[in-house]
Amino acid sequence: MENPNYRFPAEWEPQEAVWFAWPTRDDLWDGEIEKIRRQLARLYVLAARYQTVRVLCPDHASAQLNGFLSEAGGSENIELFDYETDDVWCRDFGPLFVLSEDDSEICIADYTYNAWGNKFPQQERDNHAAAWIANHLGIQRRAFHWVLEGGAIESNGAGKILTTEVVLLNPNRNGPTTQSDNEAMLSEGLGIDEVIWLGDGLVGDDTDGHIDNLARFFKPDGILAAVASGPEDENFTVLEENLRRIESYNTSRGEPYAIVELPIPKAVYCDGERLAASYMNYLVINGAVLVPTYSQPEGDAEALRIIGECFPDREIVGFDCSDIVKEGGAIHCMSQHQPETRSHPGRRLG
Repeated sequence: MENPNYRFPAEWEPQEAVWFAWPTRDDLWDGEIEKIRRQLARLYVLAARYQTVRVLCPDHASAQLNGFLSEAGGSENIELFDYETDDVWCRDFGPLFVLSEDDSEICIADYTYNAWGNKFPQQERDNHAAAWIANHLGIQRRAFHWVLEGGAIESNGAGKILTTEVVLLNPNRNGPTTQSDNEAMLSEGLGIDEVIWLGDGLVGDDTDGHIDNLARFFKPDGILAAVASGPEDENFTVLEENLRRIESYNTSRGEPYAIVELPIPKAVYCDGERLAASYMNYLVINGAVLVPTYSQPEGDAEALRIIGECFPDREIVGFDCSDIVKEGGAIHCMSQHQPETRSHPGRRLG
C-alpha cells in the first residue's frame, strides 16, 4: 500500500504559509456576516504574527477585507489572491500539499469536493480552488476524481493518518466503498501506509464526522482524543468507542500510542440544535497553536492547558469561536497549511 514518491506532512512541520478563504456571500451566518468578517480579519492578523497568511479573496472584495484588516492591526505578512470561493471551509476544499521524500519539492493532491455529500448546492468554485492555486503558484498538481476533504484526515507526517468510517465509507462521497478502497486511494495520493479508523462523529456535524473535531496527532506517536464529561453528554458513547479504537492501534515500533484526552466543550446550541463545537479544531502554525474557545472560562482554560502540554515549544493562543461555530466549523476547518520545502523556506517570525 505504500507510495514512496510523496508523503503527507504533519501540521507541526515548518510551514511556508497558511491559507484562508474570505466570505463574499452575504447569506452566510444568518445575518451576522459583518461581525464574522471582522472576526476573521482579526484571525488573519493573529496568524500573520507567526507566518505568511494567504487569503483567497476576489479583487471586488479586497477593499472590504483590507478595511477590516486595518481595523484589526494591519495587513503585514498577509497576501491576497484574486479567487472567489463559495464558502470559507478551506481545509476541506483547499489543496492537500504533499512533499517529496527529501522535502525538496512540493505537489498538490487535488481531490474532488462535493460539499460533504452534496449537502449544499454552491460548491463548484470551491471544488476548483485547489487547481487555481496550483496553476497560480506553478506547483505540480495531481488530480483525483475521488471525493475527499482535508478535514476528514489527520497525518502524523510518517505515513499514518486518522480518519472516520462515517465520512470515508459514506456513500454520499464515492458511492459504496470499503476500507481497502480508501486505503489504496490514500496510499496513491498521499503516500499513506496505515490508516487508523475511528467510527462516528460529533452530534450536529454537517460533515458527518470529520476527524479534526475528534482526534489529532500531536507528535508521530502521540494522539489527542476528544472525550465527553460523562454519560449524560450525547456524544459520550461515540467518543468512548473512538478512544477504544485508538487504544487498539500500535505505532510503527509496535508500541501503544501516547494518548492525551481533551474534553469537548459543554454543549453549544444555535436555534435549539447542538453544534459540533470542539477544542480539537485548533490550528498549528510556526511557533503557535491557535485554539478555538467558546466563552466557557473553565473549559477553555483547561483545553489551552492540555494542548499547551502537547506543544510545549509553541505559544498557545485562544481565539473565540462562539459565533463562528454557528456556521459549522472553527479555526482548523477554515484554514489549510502549506508546508515548507528545503528549496523554498517560508518566512517565520520570531
